Amino acid sequence: MSTATVVVSQEQYSVVITDNNGATTVVTPPTAISLTVSTPGPAGPPGPGVPIGGNPGDLLSKSSATNYDTAWTAQPEVDALQFDLAAGVSPADGQLVWNADEGTLELGKGGISNYIGQETMVMCRNASNTVTIPKGTAVMFAGTLGASGRIKVAPMVANGTYPGYVFFGVTDQPILGASDGYVSVFGKIRGINTNSYAESAILWCNPAVPGGLTATEPQAPNLKLPVAAVISSANNGTIFVRWDTGRRLQDLHDVEANGSKADGDVLTYVAANSRWEAKPAAAGVTDIAETEQVIDTDLTISTGKNGISVGPVEISYGYTVTVPAGAVWLIAE
Repeated sequence: MSTATVVVSQEQYSVVITDNNGATTVVTPPTAISLTVSTPGPAGPPGPGVPIGGNPGDLLSKSSATNYDTAWTAQPEVDALQFDLAAGVSPADGQLVWNADEGTLELGKGGISNYIGQETMVMCRNASNTVTIPKGTAVMFAGTLGASGRIKVAPMVANGTYPGYVFFGVTDQPILGASDGYVSVFGKIRGINTNSYAESAILWCNPAVPGGLTATEPQAPNLKLPVAAVISSANNGTIFVRWDTGRRLQDLHDVEANGSKADGDVLTYVAANSRWEAKPAAAGVTDIAETEQVIDTDLTISTGKNGISVGPVEISYGYTVTVPAGAVWLIAE
C-alpha cells in the first residue's frame, strides 16, 4: 500500500475522486485529503504491446500469424509499396518518390534526380585534376580509375582525331577536377541553356569545340555523332541524350581497311577472306573489262570525261546517250 495526498489550492477549482467501489469524494479549496493507493493494481487481460529493442528507423513487422507476434526490422518485406501519386516532393539524396509529370519513380542521388526506367546514367571521374567539366558537355572515354570501377572521361574530341566509338555520353552535372559526377547515356538532362537551338533540333558533337554540341551536321572527316535532341529551348532548357558512336566505313564488320590507305584506293571484295579490303585501284581490275551490248537506259558521259564501249553496241528505242561538248564516246570494234 502507499499513501497519496491531494491538495486543491485554487479557490475556483474542485476535484472529484471516484474509488473502485464507485464512491466519490469532492475536494474543494483549501481542503487537503490523503488517499490510500493499492500497489500493484489488478492485472488487465493480455493485449498487444510493442517489443523492446530495435534501432532508429526500424519498422514493426509481423513475425508470424500469431496475434501480437511482432518484431523490429530494418528490412521489411511487403507485397507492394504504394507511393503517394500527388505528393509533389523533390527527393533528397537516397529518397524515392513518385513524379507525376514523368509518370515514374524519381530517385534523388548526387544532387540530381534519376527517373527510373527512363534514364541511364553512370558515375564517372573527371580525367583532369584541375579543369571542371561543365554540365551538358559531350565526353569520351579517357581511361579507368583502377579498382574503384570508375570510368575516366574528358571532353569529346570530334574532329576525326579519335574514332567515334570513344564517345561515352553527356554530363548531367558539373564534374570538378579529379572528382566524380554523373554522365547520361540515355535520357533527359534538365536545366541547361538551350536558347541557341530550336526545339526538336538534333545536336551533334561539335568538331570545332571539344565537348561542345552543335545543331549543324558536321562534314567528313569530322565525326558525325547525333547524340541529343532539344526538348525545350530556354535558359533553363532540356535535351534528350541518345548514345551514338556513329560509323566509319572501315569499322563495318565485313570491311578490312584499318591499315594505311592512299589516294585512289578502292574497296575490293576478296572471296577467300569473305570481306571487302582496301587495295590500290589496279588490284581491283579483272582480266577482262565488260561493256553492255544493248543500252536500255539513258546515259550521259560526265563533263570533262570520255567514254569507251566495245562494239557492236545497240541503243534500244526511246533511250539516248548524251555526249557533252568536248567529250568523246569511242566504240571499239
